[in-house]
Amino acid sequence: TSSLDGNYTIFGMHSDAERYCWASYHLFVFLSSLIGDTLILVASFQPDAFKINRFIVTIIQHIAISDLINATFIVLPGAISLIANSWVLGDAICYISVYTSRSFYVG
Repeated sequence: TSSLDGNYTIFGMHSDAERYCWASYHLFVFLSSLIGDTLILVASFQPDAFKINRFIVTIIQHIAISDLINATFIVLPGAISLIANSWVLGDAICYISVYTSRSFYVG
């Protein structure tokens, strides 16, 4: 059989160890983003939590929300596709992931 059988593609990872290592890294990034950004948002809505200008707090909130969107629509689908070794989330999530990554990285 060739390496193109099953779910493997020309550009896919053929080593399970490498794939699981990258999937673990993606899951770590997702969980740390989820926990960290949630803590930042909860703390920023507390009165007098930060002793800085309100404008700066708003910028910090926007960065945290942007990072949550990035983690949800780019990092998490990447981890799921690495674990499954194929894209299993359907066309809609594929398009959302591509368009959110384009807006994050191209600007």
